[in-house]
Amino acid sequence: MRTTPSPLSAPLRRRYGTQTVAYREAGTGPAVLLLHGWPQTGAAWRKVVPLLQDTMAVVVPDLPGFGASSRPPTGYDKVAVAATLHNLMRDLGHDTYHAVGHDVGGQVLLPLAHTAAGAVRTVTFVEAGIPGLGNSLASGNPFTGGSWHFGFNMLPDLPETLITGREDVYLRWLFHRDSIGMVVGDAVDDAFDEYVQGFRAPGGIRGAMEHYRALPTDIADNRALAAENSAAAAALVVGARQGVGLGWLDSVEEAFTTVASAWIEDCGHYVPEERPTELAGLLRAHWSGAAR
Repeated sequence: MRTTPSPLSAPLRRRYGTQTVAYREAGTGPAVLLLHGWPQTGAAWRKVVPLLQDTMAVVVPDLPGFGASSRPPTGYDKVAVAATLHNLMRDLGHDTYHAVGHDVGGQVLLPLAHTAAGAVRTVTFVEAGIPGLGNSLASGNPFTGGSWHFGFNMLPDLPETLITGREDVYLRWLFHRDSIGMVVGDAVDDAFDEYVQGFRAPGGIRGAMEHYRALPTDIADNRALAAENSAAAAALVVGARQGVGLGWLDSVEEAFTTVASAWIEDCGHYVPEERPTELAGLLRAHWSGAAR
C-alpha cells in the first residue's frame, strides 16, 4: 500500500557560502531538526512529520549533496555541516531546538551539540553513532571489517563511474539488504524515485559519496570534540532489532553525559520509514523526560 506523502512537498532554500540548503517546515511549537540518512533526502521523514507537527515546529533539510540541496566541491565534514544547519535553525528563528539524526544524519549530532551548545536541547541517534569513538571503528569501518559499501563509497571517482546509469539498481539493492523482509514497495516506494533522482542529478553521486570520503576528517574531529568535554544535551540512541541496533551506543556514551537507549522491534535500518509511529513515540517521550 502506498503511503500518503507528508505536506513537506515544496522545499524552500537558503544560501550559506558555497552551499544552498533546501528545507521543509511544518507545524508550530518547540522546534525539532530532523536529519535524514544515506542515501535518502528529507523525504525519509515524510511519515514521521505528520505525527509531530501538531505540537512541534519541524524543520527537515536535505543534507548537503542530497535532494534539492546543492553539491559543492567541499564542506561535507560534519563540523561544517553542523555549522550550516545551526545557521539555518537560527535564521528560521529557533533559538533552541531538539535534533534527531538517522544514519549519516546522526553523525552530525556531536559537532552540532558543540557548535550550538545551549541551543540544542536534546539529540537522538537513530541507527547511528559517532565515528571514531567507542567501538565504532570495529563495527562500521571498512578497514576493520565493516560493511563493504563504506570502503567502496570512499573511493575517489570509481563509484561515480560504476553507478552512473544504474543508480536505481544500486539503491534498490541497499534498501533490500538493510530493511526487514522488504520489497521496496513496503516502506520506501513512495520516495524511492526521489532518492534515485537525487543520485541522477548533476553531481548527485559525488555529493552523496563525499559524506563517506569525509570520514577520516570526521573521526579526527570527533575525537577532539569528545576530549574537550562531554556534551550537555541529553542523548537517546534508538536501535532497530534487525538493523544496526545499539552497536554504536558506546560511541555516544563516550561523548555525552546523559545517554538513554531504546529498541524498536521488527524493524530494519530505515526506522523513520519502517516504524514511524514507534519512533515518534520514543521522540516525544525523550523530549518530555528532558524537560522535567
